[in-house]
Amino acid sequence: MLNNGIYYQEYGDKAAPPLLLIHGSTLTGHKDYCHYSNMAQRFATRYRVIVPDCPGHGRSAGCSTQAPYSFSGMAAALAGLLMALQASPAFVIGHSNGGNIALYMAKEQPQHTRAAVLLAANGYLDDHIKTRVPVGMNPDRVERQNLAWMAEMIELHDMHHGHGYWRELLRGTIQETITHPDWTRADLQDTRTPCLCVQGQTDPVNAAGRHAQVLHEWLPNSQVWVPEGVGHSVHWEIPDAFEVRVNSFFSSVDQA
Repeated sequence: MLNNGIYYQEYGDKAAPPLLLIHGSTLTGHKDYCHYSNMAQRFATRYRVIVPDCPGHGRSAGCSTQAPYSFSGMAAALAGLLMALQASPAFVIGHSNGGNIALYMAKEQPQHTRAAVLLAANGYLDDHIKTRVPVGMNPDRVERQNLAWMAEMIELHDMHHGHGYWRELLRGTIQETITHPDWTRADLQDTRTPCLCVQGQTDPVNAAGRHAQVLHEWLPNSQVWVPEGVGHSVHWEIPDAFEVRVNSFFSSVDQA
């Protein structure tokens, strides 16, 4: 279904508490939460699960010069989707750069964000991110060395946005990821949205910078979970434990 240019799918009872699932970079909602994991179906037993494609991804309308690729802009667009669906405020889970969008929702759209799970998110920029991302996401390198990833992006995005769009998507992702978010403790100290900061102990992107731990220190109403022996996509790797931990967190918010 489309609403104001955003494609989304829904699972579960519409009378249940709403839960928004925000996918990671270069993915779509369905690919992240229904294909690589079955989190949409799992959480649908308790929640009204809303699974969008972020602006510029999958079947959602592309970003533009008026609304370029930005975490803040995507957070505002998804808050608008929640309002249009009469699903605000919602619980929110975001993965990777989707976790960054969820963090922007917690900070900039608190009236629409009941609580947020920041899965593999970062609140500031470190040298590891600024040097690793431009190399790892460089379209020319991907075309030479990672044909499977390139094929996935073509399948998910080019058929909706035109031939070669995957390159544009990667360039936009690189630019935003190496410039945002870059907050300090002072920037986040007034964020009252309950947050669960999740990071796999062996996450190759975020573990070096201790991003979950730092966000937990900076966000005054937060919890942290760093499962051992797990990488960047905790919900793919240990889905049972992820479901239990997130349900416990959301229950604690309801009881507060």
